Amino acid sequence: MKTYLIGIKNNNRSCGNEGTRITEYKRHSKIMEIARNFKKMYKHDEVYAITNYSQKMCEMNNSQFVSHVRRNGKRLL
Repeated sequence: MKTYLIGIKNNNRSCGNEGTRITEYKRHSKIMEIARNFKKMYKHDEVYAITNYSQKMCEMNNSQFVSHVRRNGKRLL
């Protein structure tokens, strides 16, 4: 199962690889390692993990997307 790491900076999501990192690791420690590197690399304020990235999420505007991720994702950092 894929885990999507979503980076948020200044209450905004970033586009592309800067805003989303996909991992298929299952161990929490490995996911946290990737999340720490992701946060550091792109200077994110928050990093969340979600397992269901739907088409509806792609169609949301920035504020809707950030609210959805904060409400439904698991905050890692």
